[in-house]
Amino acid sequence: MPDTKSGREQKGRNKRRQLESHLNRRELDAADEPPEPTLDEVDSEYLTETDELDR
Repeated sequence: MPDTKSGREQKGRNKRRQLESHLNRRELDAADEPPEPTLDEVDSEYLTETDELDR
């Protein structure tokens, strides 16, 4: 089947509708409030001031 402009437009609308549906579902499934941060978790991507000075 040949590629037509109307076919590409319809496919784009379907993809957009699918993405919007996915984002809406994700938003509805999310918790009302973000979880409280804990002091036990340390993110190794962040450096302390002493680490930056050592380099």
